[in-house]
Amino acid sequence: MSAITSWKTLIEALEEEISLLTRLRDLARAGHRPLVELDVSAVEEWTCRQRELLSALATAGTDRARAQRDCLPAQVRALGGSGPLASTVTLHALAGRAPGQFGVRLRQQGDALRQLRDEIALVTTRNEILIKQVVEFTDHFGLGLAENSREDAYDATGQMSESAGSGDLYSRAI
Repeated sequence: MSAITSWKTLIEALEEEISLLTRLRDLARAGHRPLVELDVSAVEEWTCRQRELLSALATAGTDRARAQRDCLPAQVRALGGSGPLASTVTLHALAGRAPGQFGVRLRQQGDALRQLRDEIALVTTRNEILIKQVVEFTDHFGLGLAENSREDAYDATGQMSESAGSGDLYSRAI
């Protein structure tokens, strides 16, 4: 494979990875609605779509690692093989030695990857908080139902029954 072809292959592999990460970010954002609405079937579908994207991302990551290794000089590849040296070369280091426009494009893609990583981390953290709140609410609601042994909230005279619960709503804000 020629040097130019190797750089083009790396750029294409990065474009694929960026595309998949963008879809993952958008999917993570879309998870907000079913989590807030407690739509179990939508959450299950959302989770399956995430798994599919993560699987595709794993494949894209492998392809990018191979493309990065192919961009290394032959003598470095021979030294490191697929071992520690080849796997520790960063995209930033490759962009520094890439010819002309390839280096510029690789730096742009590196910036895009960092931005997507940060956005995904933020949205994922928000979703994790929502999931935790849903679990806590479900636990609280289930305990309330299990402990509720009253027949009616009011007695025959229209007064609050002695056996009625406190009526407190779940107080944790979403």
